[in-house]
Amino acid sequence: MQTNRQNITQALPYMLAYPALLAGHQTINEAINDHLLNNYLGAFIEQDGLPDEASTTPAPLAEYINAVFSQFSDPVLSDPLARLCADGALKLPAYILPTLLNLLAQNGDVHRIAFLLAAYGHYLSEQLKAGQADELAPDDWAKISSDDVVALLSISSMATARLQTYSHFVAMYKSYRNQIATHGVEFLLRQMAYNQLAMQAA
Repeated sequence: MQTNRQNITQALPYMLAYPALLAGHQTINEAINDHLLNNYLGAFIEQDGLPDEASTTPAPLAEYINAVFSQFSDPVLSDPLARLCADGALKLPAYILPTLLNLLAQNGDVHRIAFLLAAYGHYLSEQLKAGQADELAPDDWAKISSDDVVALLSISSMATARLQTYSHFVAMYKSYRNQIATHGVEFLLRQMAYNQLAMQAA
């Protein structure tokens, strides 16, 4: 049986891949050296993925984060973001949705994962426009092509999570989809970094 830390370790490349690719990066090591993405991923680990460790054993958690980021920074081991992104239909339900559903059940903060899924939806829309519709089944691509961005949440790989039933999550996801389309992911990453600094200063 895997530990929660192992689950989060598997999730991290996919938390990073979609916003990083949309921000213009090509590899994991490029992305982790972007301070906005570094901040976003660190906040996901501490606040969403392993909050109990952050409050009870902060020193070992800091060592874990440093080790992960050091590995991601190694250009020899760095994965191409395009390859990671092409596997989302399989990996996001396995590695991301369990953490999201746990946060939703605990009425936790889901804005980073809402942002990630918005980035995933925007990525798929761009793939469709480019004629690179390989990852999903035809019925799912029909949902991606819909004007209703919430249709992403009902594609076959995500349908069992019933994310449409969480109204606050849906509203957050829709807002992020619209903002990514209008302003790009870097605008939102800057906004999240600013909000995090404001919370720490309060």
